[in-house]
Amino acid sequence: MTNHALEQAPRSPQVSPAPYRPRPLSKAWFDWLYRFLNAIYFDRVTLLHPERRPQSGPVLYLGLHRNGAVDGFVYHRALNQPLFMISTQLRKTWFARLFFHGIAVTRTKDKGDRALNDAALRQCLEHLLSGGELFVFPEGTSSLDPRHLPFKSGAAWLLLDYLSAGGPPLRVVPAGIHYECPWAFRRRVEVVVGPPISTELPAGASRIECVKVIKARVQAALEEVGLNVVSDEYQQLIQQLATAATLTSRRSYFKSLKALESAIPEEVAAQWRSLEAECRGAKLWLYQGVPLFPSASSAVDLLALVPVGAMVLAAAVLNLPPLLAGWFAGNKLPDDRNVISLWKILAGVPTFVGWVALAGLILVLAGKILWLAAYILITWAGLKLYRPFKRIAVAAHNGLRRPALRARMLAFQETLLRSLPDEAA
Repeated sequence: MTNHALEQAPRSPQVSPAPYRPRPLSKAWFDWLYRFLNAIYFDRVTLLHPERRPQSGPVLYLGLHRNGAVDGFVYHRALNQPLFMISTQLRKTWFARLFFHGIAVTRTKDKGDRALNDAALRQCLEHLLSGGELFVFPEGTSSLDPRHLPFKSGAAWLLLDYLSAGGPPLRVVPAGIHYECPWAFRRRVEVVVGPPISTELPAGASRIECVKVIKARVQAALEEVGLNVVSDEYQQLIQQLATAATLTSRRSYFKSLKALESAIPEEVAAQWRSLEAECRGAKLWLYQGVPLFPSASSAVDLLALVPVGAMVLAAAVLNLPPLLAGWFAGNKLPDDRNVISLWKILAGVPTFVGWVALAGLILVLAGKILWLAAYILITWAGLKLYRPFKRIAVAAHNGLRRPALRARMLAFQETLLRSLPDEAA
C-alpha cells in the first residue's frame, strides 16, 4: 500500500457531512488481506512503544516511507487499521484494487486529474472530524536512502485545516518503520511509535507561519523514529552491526541502529575492520552482511540443520510455483530496491493462494485428507523455519570452513553488546 502525502497546500475545504466510509465487506477484506500478507511474508512484525498508539480517533498518523507499498501493509497491521491516503496510481487496475484502498490523491508525478484532489482532501478532513484515524506519508514516496526525503507541506496544511474546523482534540502521531532486510523474504520488521506532536500554535501567527511551525515539528518527530546518517556506506555498516547485536540477544534492531546513528565506538570499529577483512579473505557465507558462527559448536548446528533443512526443503518443493513466481518478479520487475518486496508479494502471494486452492481441491476430490493436512503442516513449518534455517546454515558452514575465527567473532559480539546502551522502555 504505497500511500503518499499531499503535494499541494489544500485550500480550506468546505466540510460536508458524509465522511469516507469503506463498505463493511471491503474493510473486512483488506483487514484480513494485510494480516495474511504479513503472516506469509514476514517472520515477525514488532511494535515498539505500543503504549503511544491511540486506541481511538481522531488520530493523524505521519509515517516514514521506506519500502514502497509494503510499508502500508505493515503499518496497517501494527496500528489500528487506519485509513491511508494513497496515490491514484494504486487504484488504476482491478488487480491493484484488490490490494490497495484508501483516499486517493494525484501527485505531481502521477498521471491523472489533479482537480479531483480537493474532493479527496475534503474526505480526509471529514474522516478525521468524524473521529477516524488517517495515515499520511509526508515524504510523498519511499526510499531506502540513509535519511528521509524532504517532507512536503500537505500534511501540515491538512492539520491546520482540521484545527480551523474546530473538531475534537486531534492526536498527531509519528511512526517509523525498520526492516532487517527490506527486500528479503521472512525477515523481521519493527514499527516505532513516537510521542505525539504538539498541535499548539503561536498566537497571532499567519497560516504560512503556522505551517512552517508544524513542518518543523513533524521533521523533528520523524527523525526521532527514523535513521539519519551521512552516507549509504555508513548506513550499511551500522545495519551489519545491528544485525550482529540482535542475532545473539533480544535487543531491538531499531534501537541498536539508533545507538550507532551518530558514532561507532572505536573499539567496536577496530575489531570489526580486522574481523571483516579476514572473513572476506576466507570466503565465508554472510547473513545480512554478518559472518555468523555457531554459538555452541558446529556439530550442534549441523545436527539442527538436518531436520530444519529437510522441512524447509520439503515446503519449498511442495510450493515451487509460488516461490518461482516471487523470485522471478523480485528479480526482473523492480526498478529499485524499495519495490523488490512489493513485486515478490504481488506475484508470489496470489500464486501461492491459487496453488494451495488447487492442491486442496485435488486432494479433497481424491479423498486424500491426510495428505492435505500433511501439506498444510509442512508448508506452515517451512515458513516458520525458513529464517532459522538460513542462520543455522550460514553459521554451520562458517564454523566448518574457518573454526579458528569462531572465538573472535563471538568475542566481537560481546564487545559490541557491551558498547551499546541499555534499552530504555
